[in-house]
Amino acid sequence: MARAKAIFITATDTGAGKTVTTCVLGLLLGSRGFNVGAMKPVQCAGRDAQFLRKILGLQDDLKVINPFFAPEPLSPHLAFRRAKIKFDKGRVQDCLKKLLARHDLVLVEGAGGIMVPLTDSYYNADLIADLKADLIIVARLGLGTINHTLLTINEARKRGLKIRGLIFCQTRPLSKGLPQSSNPQEIEKLSGVKVLGIIPYLKSLNRKNILRQCQNLKLDV
Repeated sequence: MARAKAIFITATDTGAGKTVTTCVLGLLLGSRGFNVGAMKPVQCAGRDAQFLRKILGLQDDLKVINPFFAPEPLSPHLAFRRAKIKFDKGRVQDCLKKLLARHDLVLVEGAGGIMVPLTDSYYNADLIADLKADLIIVARLGLGTINHTLLTINEARKRGLKIRGLIFCQTRPLSKGLPQSSNPQEIEKLSGVKVLGIIPYLKSLNRKNILRQCQNLKLDV
């Protein structure tokens, strides 16, 4: 059996569609025969980890899927400080090891972008490196995406992270203008990073709808 893999799902900013993308990738890969696990190491408010566990039909302990939770919707380093929680990368590594022992592949959804601080001196980018995970970057389709995405790609490369590709996520039911239709190919050309596909706006996040609308994503696992 091949060694289990971890793929970290990051984004150009908060709200770009990481949870939706993780859900879509999990269901698509599951439909193609992979035993897929999911992890949300750090969560500040919300129920992303619970949502992923439910929609992907996972039996893993929620405390393993989400080892660090703070109740306020803030940057993790602030949320943890206010909640008197001490972040420990070793605990995240141990939880991921447990998940990798049970699954062929674990999708690790980050909290915000790669330069979001988890402590005053430790960032998502550091966690990605310590987890030895490959990286998928989720970006918006609209105006401003070229700048945000290229900055994220450049920082990831500077830190020696392995980028598997880009996924663009349409988070709102907007009509596509020139920026929306041209940004993916322009960013691929400018960066040299492969675009894995575009997730359309999904009115319903259920298995049938996702599998029907997202089959065109290029998943090379």
